[in-house]
Amino acid sequence: MPAGRQGPNAIEVKGRAGVGEIEVSDNEWAKACNLRDRYWLYVVFNCAGAHPELHRIQDPFGKLIARAKGGVVLDAASILQTAER
Repeated sequence: MPAGRQGPNAIEVKGRAGVGEIEVSDNEWAKACNLRDRYWLYVVFNCAGAHPELHRIQDPFGKLIARAKGGVVLDAASILQTAER
């Protein structure tokens, strides 16, 4: 890593047996809000299958639209469109 550059302060990992919405707790979403580009969300779709897919999103608070449901719910299509592979 280049001098002066820090790695992420937080990585949250979520997995689904298939592909669908994921729920992030209020605490996790607040941490994403506070850390912004130092926060990564890793989503693994198709965990139950032979070919799981990892999707990484830096600053999910700034890049994804969430809706409240106890925690926040992130739409699978938004994850797939925004994620880095």
